[in-house]
Amino acid sequence: MPTIYDEPKATEPKHYKAEAEASAADIKEVGGKKSLIIQNILFQSDADSQAKTNSLLARLKDRKTYFSMSSEFCPVPVERRDSAIVEERVTSTESINHTGLIRGVRLSVSPTTQTLTLILEE
Repeated sequence: MPTIYDEPKATEPKHYKAEAEASAADIKEVGGKKSLIIQNILFQSDADSQAKTNSLLARLKDRKTYFSMSSEFCPVPVERRDSAIVEERVTSTESINHTGLIRGVRLSVSPTTQTLTLILEE
């Protein structure tokens, strides 16, 4: 009787990699060289991994500023990576708008209060 099904032969998975380096001025500005290694089996080619590497370098090479705000009332649900605008009252007539991505969400609950703290990357 002929064999209908053969066990597939195991093959070694391919590993793709890419590198990107910031300029000397950018490295000096952020306080030294930083590195990040990502292992992800979903990259399909060196070009895919290089594109992701370049986009991460573009986003991470600049120094970020963060703004933290707390509120006892938040009428809308928020998650990390959402965009938000927070108005900070400086005086009774002046205010500053902080615009950025939400990088941290903390909820503190006590028997009498509930406080939501957001950390924005401006």
